[in-house]
Amino acid sequence: LTPLGPPRWPTSTRSTNSSAPFTTESTEPHVSPAEFLSVTYYHVAAILDPADEASRQRRLCDSLCLGGRLRVCAHGLNGALTGGAEAVRQYIEWVEERHEPRPQRAIDWKLAPVSGSELFVGLSVRETAELVTLSPGSPISPLEHTAPHVSPADFHRLLEEEAVRDPSAPAGNPPPLVLLDVRNGYESAIGRFEAPNVATLRPPLRQFSELPRWLEANVHVLRGRRVLMYCTGGVRCEAASVLLRQMRARGGEGGGEGGG
Repeated sequence: LTPLGPPRWPTSTRSTNSSAPFTTESTEPHVSPAEFLSVTYYHVAAILDPADEASRQRRLCDSLCLGGRLRVCAHGLNGALTGGAEAVRQYIEWVEERHEPRPQRAIDWKLAPVSGSELFVGLSVRETAELVTLSPGSPISPLEHTAPHVSPADFHRLLEEEAVRDPSAPAGNPPPLVLLDVRNGYESAIGRFEAPNVATLRPPLRQFSELPRWLEANVHVLRGRRVLMYCTGGVRCEAASVLLRQMRARGGEGGGEGGG
């Protein structure tokens, strides 16, 4: 790792090199180094022994005085932590070295400076069935069958292409596009994507686990369309895209284009 320096304000970078998972050199000379950082991330990977992984994670976080929440399951890791900037750097370095994420599965470490009063109180490291709760009866695994990821540039391009499509023209190839917001209703009410000629579906969810029922009731809206989904950090899109593809496989024709 490059030694920790002043973080960007705020910092949020995607790693493509496990030896340097995030950049912390400031382009603003008047910005002081952050004393405390928050880090949120998820990592889709096979965890052969989730109980052992949870134990190791708990010991490490305790030793670094990190607080927050971390889910550990057979399909990967999903966490939100806060602590001293150097402690967060050491945690990221440990995860990168231990799990060695592949370039196509690089961990998107989302970093932001926080004040001492914003630090999480306490630590919860839990072994769970899913990265994010969606289908307790039949856990969703994003290790396989997840839809392709779409970069921000491609996401924008797809919406621009759909905006100039002639709605009166016969349906062609590719099929029409639909936006699916898989966040909770209160998140969607704050802000959402909208584009000409593109329907934006906003399921009135109180919690993510309500999505399967909504999809079953509204699958006809997705029939014959490409589905471009989005959420906040990406992990809900991972799970939702698997669910959509499962529906399509059993005749629901949900499908999934991807998102982030």
